[in-house]
Amino acid sequence: MKIRISLKLYFLSAMLMLGIIIVTSSSVLMMNYFVQGLDTVLQVNMRNAAEKTVAKDGSPATILNYHVATRWLDVPDVIKQNIPKPPELSPGFIKVIDGSNWFEPPDSGYFVLRVKGKQGQEFYVSHLFEKHEEPKIENKGLPPSLTIIIVGMITICLIFVLLVLMIRSVASPVEKLGDWAKNLNADKLNNSPPDFQYNELNKLALIIKSSLHSVQKALQREHDFLRHASHELRTPITVLRGNIDLLKKIKSCSTSKEITIIERIERACFTMGDLTETLLWLSRENETPPFKESIALDILLKELVDELKYLLQGKEVEIVINSKPYQIEAPRSACRMVLNNLIRNAFEHTQTGTIFIEQFNAHILINNRNTNIKEKKEELGFGLGLKLTKKLSRRFDWSYLSEPTEFGHNVKVNFAPKSKN
Repeated sequence: MKIRISLKLYFLSAMLMLGIIIVTSSSVLMMNYFVQGLDTVLQVNMRNAAEKTVAKDGSPATILNYHVATRWLDVPDVIKQNIPKPPELSPGFIKVIDGSNWFEPPDSGYFVLRVKGKQGQEFYVSHLFEKHEEPKIENKGLPPSLTIIIVGMITICLIFVLLVLMIRSVASPVEKLGDWAKNLNADKLNNSPPDFQYNELNKLALIIKSSLHSVQKALQREHDFLRHASHELRTPITVLRGNIDLLKKIKSCSTSKEITIIERIERACFTMGDLTETLLWLSRENETPPFKESIALDILLKELVDELKYLLQGKEVEIVINSKPYQIEAPRSACRMVLNNLIRNAFEHTQTGTIFIEQFNAHILINNRNTNIKEKKEELGFGLGLKLTKKLSRRFDWSYLSEPTEFGHNVKVNFAPKSKN
């Protein structure tokens, strides 16, 4: 099952992630600049200490906890233990911090600055602190690093709240537009669309209305055509049927050939009538379905086979019918059309061979089997009327299955609605 991504959730997650990245980067930069600021202040003080003291070889000086020596040899041992090599003139500053973390001050720190005096003499200025030696200063505030983290978290929460409010202000008009478009019908098309707060959404609403209005006009033209066609098509079919009845009563039309021709015309009229009624009904989605009546399925099947046998004239085709009496409740025209299409296709696509027609209860199986080897290469099947048969089966909830075989096609149809199976 494919998971559909919500646009609101995607936008919220993306913006929240962007906010977290910005806040985290800013916090890291602030911490870095804070440490660099401390180092800069310390170096300035160490330079000042070197300029204000007089130190000589073997005689280092101390001022404000800064140890100033002219030789590396005179630097305190504790400094040399943690910083074994003297710093270069550039950058000239080395520091070693023990126990450093974001939430507590370090346990100890060792600093050495190599600087040149005004007269060109070099000095080694060192400084150290250890946590247990530092004077206890009462600090009621939070550590700077913890303050930065708290401010960062508060900023992220504010960003999240602002994003939620922004998404709500955008999503509400979009959802309103969706509900309006979903409930739009022919009666509401003549009304002006409501205001959706944003200019882009108002333009989209106008486009939707214009498109649906064009579709509505096309449907109206089609319905008008179907209304007129229903009368225009029924009239000539009725006239044909009436004239066929008159022809049957004329004594001069007594030869078998003339009677056969008249019967074919009569069958064609009935087929056209059923086809017209069913197609007109299928074109009107909301129209009441055709009247259901009791149909003897086995008798209808045999009648259609007899009516369509003329399609097998000149062919070496055997028809095997196996049926049992069974009554169904269904629209006669639709049921007749489905069976007529299936039997007609079987007859037309079988040149030499056997056609098996089986009926048990509401189930009907039609299988055409060609025996001519050359005809195996042909495209055999039930393409004619296939779409119409599928559509009728869908509309009346009938089960329909068509599958190709090596020599023909198998078609199964069940006129009992699926919901009752």
